[in-house]
Amino acid sequence: MNGQDEIILTESRTMRDNYVFKDSVLERVKAIPVLAGTLEVTVEMAANFYEAPLETVRKLLQRSKAEFNEYSEIRIVRGAELSRIKEQTETLGHGVLEFKNAGSLTLISRRGLLRIGMLLTESEVARSVRSYLLNVEQIASKEQRAWALYREVSKLERRRLTDSVQTFGDGSPFEYARFTNLAYHVVFDTDAVGLRKLYGLGPDENIRDAFSTEDLRSVVDVETAISSLLRLGYGYREIRDEMLGRSANFRRDAA
Repeated sequence: MNGQDEIILTESRTMRDNYVFKDSVLERVKAIPVLAGTLEVTVEMAANFYEAPLETVRKLLQRSKAEFNEYSEIRIVRGAELSRIKEQTETLGHGVLEFKNAGSLTLISRRGLLRIGMLLTESEVARSVRSYLLNVEQIASKEQRAWALYREVSKLERRRLTDSVQTFGDGSPFEYARFTNLAYHVVFDTDAVGLRKLYGLGPDENIRDAFSTEDLRSVVDVETAISSLLRLGYGYREIRDEMLGRSANFRRDAA
């Protein structure tokens, strides 16, 4: 998806209306949160799904209220229905999120959640959703569809790794490069330099664009594990030893 395509989708309501019925793509990018007893989500759930500030999503919904209302993609519940949702949410052990003491609650349908993704400009998850809509739906090959999906997933996981290094490590570019190379060593038994040589890539070419679907899947799995260990307080050496000790679980040739 190029920048012009993204602008067309975020700026054109006609384009959004053409794609909003393909809400099934959401689950191909990220697991959708579920509100007890309904297929809808709250505004806070939508913000969490897109990893965007809650206030940003609120302003977006207010600004485009007419568009969402025309297709009944948002609604406000009060009274008995709101009490039922609160009670059912508590009964299922999920707690009552931001609406515990609220007298009303805004709910968003799955299509509304997708429309938010087409309008939200400052969200990597939203960009992934738009990329899937504009690119993957036009690709006939099953393998190409799988590759494009995991390429977007890998971008999200790469950002999570960066965030984890920033928050739980020293946040330096050197440390991030070390963890990136660790992921490559676990999967390929070489580093970024070795992979560039292997694929014949120039300095400005993205290594991951050369990976197969299975390679991308393996790298995502490894980076997810590294991020989790960082958040648990493990240092680089502990993570390195743990991941290299389990490298056989992530390599394709070990299957």
